[in-house]
Amino acid sequence: MFKQSSVFMFQLYLVFIILFLTPICYLLVSQVVKLIVENRLFKTLIPFDRKQRLSKQQVLSLAKIYIHKKQWLSCILMLELYVKIDNPNLGEYYNSIGFCYQLINVNRLAKYYYSQAKEFSPSNILFLKNLAKAYWMCNDLQASLSIYKQILKLDPQNEIALKNIDLLVKQSKKML
Repeated sequence: MFKQSSVFMFQLYLVFIILFLTPICYLLVSQVVKLIVENRLFKTLIPFDRKQRLSKQQVLSLAKIYIHKKQWLSCILMLELYVKIDNPNLGEYYNSIGFCYQLINVNRLAKYYYSQAKEFSPSNILFLKNLAKAYWMCNDLQASLSIYKQILKLDPQNEIALKNIDLLVKQSKKML
């Protein structure tokens, strides 16, 4: 009787251990696989020859990897380098730099870079939305409202602009 009871307890113990460790193993394996995939992509994007330039898509993919890894400085420095050497894509690079600054809550610099992106592509709705959000984060509600109205001129059905205009009007009334 005692032997059967101890065998049952041991089996129950093993079942609980397996149930507990299986999700942990799954999470660990999925993170390791994700890391391997990112590192392979990272290695394929970095040119062996320093004279070789990356394409716009490669630069932006590399920026996404840096952002995902929270390597803000590396991302900003790489994008600043390509701002100097890749003139046709300045708007997208400036927007990405602004996004990095926004993620680390340096909203004044984000606003500056989003403004630079807007200069190169004044009708790009993504650039305008980012700029409006940066103005809002810097408590420049009137400028943010103005940018959202510009977005509505370009896209009258833009839900984000419509929603944020309502919120900004309400917030402006509270401040008065």
